[in-house]
Amino acid sequence: MRYVFVLLILLSTFILSPFNSYADEFKPVLVYQGKVEDNSFSVSIHKGVERFKVKTGEECTEIEIGMTLKEYVDTITKFADEGYSPIFLMYGNHFPDMVPFVRKYPATRFIVLDTVRDEPNVYSFVLADHEGSFLAGALAAMVSKSGKIGFVSVVDTDFQRGFLCGYTQGAKYIKQDIEVLKGFTGNYEGAWFDGNATSRLANEMMDEGADVIYQAAGGAGPAVLEACAARGKLGIGVDINQNGLYPGSVLTSMVKHTDKAIFAALMLAKRGIWRDNYKRLGLAQEAVGLAFDKHNEILVTPEMRSRIENLRKKIVLGEIVVDEYTENPTCPSYDK
Repeated sequence: MRYVFVLLILLSTFILSPFNSYADEFKPVLVYQGKVEDNSFSVSIHKGVERFKVKTGEECTEIEIGMTLKEYVDTITKFADEGYSPIFLMYGNHFPDMVPFVRKYPATRFIVLDTVRDEPNVYSFVLADHEGSFLAGALAAMVSKSGKIGFVSVVDTDFQRGFLCGYTQGAKYIKQDIEVLKGFTGNYEGAWFDGNATSRLANEMMDEGADVIYQAAGGAGPAVLEACAARGKLGIGVDINQNGLYPGSVLTSMVKHTDKAIFAALMLAKRGIWRDNYKRLGLAQEAVGLAFDKHNEILVTPEMRSRIENLRKKIVLGEIVVDEYTENPTCPSYDK
């Protein structure tokens, strides 16, 4: 009878601890490349962390480092070796060796943004950038007088082309013959903060006739908005509401509520809920969208607002399907 009792205890321990192969202690860590305030993407992430801390009273380790991949991997390795879990890999789409890395730490949970990896200890939160970018492109086409609009980013990856593809589809939905100029500054150290490079690209596009330019360029993005404002053209912000940076010159901002994803991820991790490895948040969850406020009210008419809202509803209802470049790396709107 004593052996049966011991067996029941062991079984109950296994059942009540379905993830006992993972680290039980909640020690989250987020590693930012560059200063938080210099990157709109990081600003939104930090906002989600702060909301979690206020809500729960829990602490989260946050650290800022330099821009090299080596420093990033070295820092993540240090925290993994020290038993931190979950570890947030916010720049997963720029981490080429992520899979072999996470396999070295099977007892550690990794939370990844905007990247999907089919690994048992990786949990992905993906925001539907292409849906929000579709609305940005539609609005750009509505206001463009030249029939040319632009898109500026940094590293030419499938992830960044997701923004471009959505933007192009939205623009061509409104005006089929509109021309979308595109440019990427390149992949080099400090590229995501190189405003000189993005500004140069924006000016080249304006020289070609573009009168609205959408930037998805992280810390190098505000320079695009500045360049547009200096020449009397319109820019479109990204990640957070950047309308107020150059009031009257920023048509809108494609806001990504990354803070919501971060908050949700932390809450689920704190509660030990790991039911699935992939969560996608888009227009239906109000995780992406356009920003309208006093800073751009003179640029966007009530009729334009109404048209954008109708497009948003059609996407949510599935009446408009926005092609997602990261799932199918073609974009019929601009691939010839």
